[in-house]
Amino acid sequence: MMRRQSSFLPSSCRLYHRLILFITLTAWTVGIVACGASAVRPATIRFERSGGFAGIDDRLTIDLSTGIARLQRGKEVITATLDAEQRSHLATLVAAIDLASLAATPSSPNQCCDFLSYRIQIDATTIQATDADLPASLQPLVTELNAIITGLHTR
Repeated sequence: MMRRQSSFLPSSCRLYHRLILFITLTAWTVGIVACGASAVRPATIRFERSGGFAGIDDRLTIDLSTGIARLQRGKEVITATLDAEQRSHLATLVAAIDLASLAATPSSPNQCCDFLSYRIQIDATTIQATDADLPASLQPLVTELNAIITGLHTR
């Protein structure tokens, strides 16, 4: 007489076991993706500077993945491609900034006709400041972006 062996777990328990295994693997996969996402470089930098005695109004957009930089000054539009070294330097400057804390800091109401106002958008984070209240951690990035604008405009 042949006896059929019963499974170790009843069918409802096997289903529950498989569900737990699926949830665990999904959570693990999401964790890996989330950890990898934190190391991803920002894709886009948008930098606007305006004001000052001369009435500056510059809008610079840099796509760090392609290196394409687009400067709009009034009606004039200048497009160029940054080299890999410039893109890497910008990514390093951005990585050194604590974007979350800067985005939460309000800009000073102290306005003067000779101050420049800055609006920096790095992916989804936007920071606004003026010459009077520019955080020290942003100064290297603003200096580099100003140099890029000067280089593009003098071409």
